[in-house]
Amino acid sequence: MRGNKEGQGRRSQTTLWPYLQVLVALVLLIPFQTASAAVQMESGTTGQLGNNMAHGTTSYVVDYTYPSVAQVGMNLTVSLTLRVGQFSGLIEYITAYELDVQLFVGTQQLESFINGPIAFNSSSYLYPGGIWGPNNATFPLTEADTGLAPGASANATFSVTLKDSAYFGVPLIVYETEPAMDGLGGALLIQNHVTSSTSNTSTTGQSSAQTFLPYALLASGAVLIAAAVFLPRGPRSPPPNQN
Repeated sequence: MRGNKEGQGRRSQTTLWPYLQVLVALVLLIPFQTASAAVQMESGTTGQLGNNMAHGTTSYVVDYTYPSVAQVGMNLTVSLTLRVGQFSGLIEYITAYELDVQLFVGTQQLESFINGPIAFNSSSYLYPGGIWGPNNATFPLTEADTGLAPGASANATFSVTLKDSAYFGVPLIVYETEPAMDGLGGALLIQNHVTSSTSNTSTTGQSSAQTFLPYALLASGAVLIAAAVFLPRGPRSPPPNQN
């Protein structure tokens, strides 16, 4: 009788072993699944900005990085870097610079300002080849600001405006406000997810499945491991007879 029980225990452990191997593989894949679900980041540039002024010309580009999808109830962050090109004429450097980022969601418009260092201070001067950034423009996304009701989504775009003052050297020795420069930004999707548990949309169902899958796998693993540990094991083989 005892031998039958021990044999059954060994067979149960042998049967469970392939399942344990599969479970371990699935658990190891969880971090990769989570990483693949992360929001994709987009990047680009406004293209050439600049002015033809009475005593010289300027040129700039603004590089930007932002998420392809943003959620209402969270902050949208756009990272921007100003790169100074070449100056001509009497222009030596710029100061008092700022970036004004406008976000357009349907008929709604949001703005975020990034101000440079203290104006007309030598530490704030940007010469040709100079770089300022990266700096973040942050937009708190709310239902009122975006005009998105629960469950709705909309395509959005943003633009960038550069403002600054240029310094003209000898013989002028004067600061002059440079005309504002507008550059095109990128496009993204803004969503206002439905949080109700009664939602039956396919998107919500997929999201819930992805959320609970790791926990289901871990719970199954705990059951299988407990079964493998507590099922009776067969007796150890007796040591060889030394007589």
